[in-house]
Amino acid sequence: MNSVLPLRVALGLGDQELEQRLRPALDADAELSVAAHCLAADQVLQALESAAVDAIVVAWGLHRLSEAVISELERARLPVVLLAPSTTPHLEKLQRITLLPLDVDTETLRAAIKLAARGERWRPPRARREMEASAPAIPPDAPAAALQIFAIAGGSGSPGRTTLAINLATALGAVAPTVLVDLDCATPCVAAYLNRDPSRNVCTLAHAVREDPHGWSRALDQELQALHSRSPRSVVLCGLPKRELRPSVTPAIMEQLVEQLARRFRYVILDVGAELLGMDAPAIVHRAALSVAQHVLLVTGCDLVSLWHARLALSQLERTLSIDRERVSLIPNRHDGHFHHSAAEIEWHLGAAVAMVVPNDYRALQRAVAEQSPVVLDPHSRAARAMLRLAERIHQGRVRLAPDEAERPSRPSWRATLPAAVGGLLRWGGPT
Repeated sequence: MNSVLPLRVALGLGDQELEQRLRPALDADAELSVAAHCLAADQVLQALESAAVDAIVVAWGLHRLSEAVISELERARLPVVLLAPSTTPHLEKLQRITLLPLDVDTETLRAAIKLAARGERWRPPRARREMEASAPAIPPDAPAAALQIFAIAGGSGSPGRTTLAINLATALGAVAPTVLVDLDCATPCVAAYLNRDPSRNVCTLAHAVREDPHGWSRALDQELQALHSRSPRSVVLCGLPKRELRPSVTPAIMEQLVEQLARRFRYVILDVGAELLGMDAPAIVHRAALSVAQHVLLVTGCDLVSLWHARLALSQLERTLSIDRERVSLIPNRHDGHFHHSAAEIEWHLGAAVAMVVPNDYRALQRAVAEQSPVVLDPHSRAARAMLRLAERIHQGRVRLAPDEAERPSRPSWRATLPAAVGGLLRWGGPT
């Protein structure tokens, strides 16, 4: 590296939060100079061809950054530093590009750029490598009682991901500390379903912890809301209130969030959207959420089209995220025995185990949506009973929801009416 002239860097982060956090440190370094500020991947390639820069720094969320562009950067002669979530597929095959996490600190980033300019690759400190190597791994055949983090996923359409997530969290929250997180970055709807305050959400939490990385406890206390009074140990974190705020929830923030929640709650339920492919923000966050989950519950409708979408979703989980089918259980939803295949046939065709079949209970589900209440609270609902059984299988114990105080009579009605009824019979001379 030239000791007189600064190293000219083409910078393409595509995220305002990253810009505000990293750009000042690069500008303050006398050995570095941001010569090109790129808003899209094609501008990065133009800077590469212009020979006006000496190094390139890009982030995974940059507009139009595709696998083809990354392959072209891999073949480039210039040093390239790529900021990407650890769960991003196919990046482990890169040989020349230096990979760093999205939450990289400024000192590490500057050191990595300078090392890359000298033809070297940044490596984590030895203590960090030893800590990661010694971390215990959860075996794939771990018993259900050991499972803590569940992702509720599904194919395209509306198979019932959010419905299952809400009701499963409600049931588990009756017996153990449980948190439901709306991580559907494309169509979040938990706040509307449960009539919760949408201003307390994962986006405001992300902004709070960026300003104070040590303020997770306070931020969670401010943003978490009670799920339902009959599930006293469950809370909910609502999703994004606006589509424009999608870039604020990065995979790095999401992974830290799940780690923090796992320390506080027995069960962590992640409601994940259907988008898994591509480079846009929702797909990246969805892939990261599925990768950190210990088990995936894949919800599917039971008609032929829905089962086709479920097969595609299973293939994406297996090929794109390397999630083997031992970590996936099927939840056939809205099942009607008159028209749909049996659970055994669905298992055989899709090649994955069915954990529970949720019967079609249209009236109870519509009533629950109208009342903005989990259907699992309805004791007369067949769908509710199936979801309670699923919660009991996960918890490996009995699950009973707290009684509804509003509907509980002060005394059994027959005791109050019996004396009057007997008196009436005596006045009329009793039955003839």
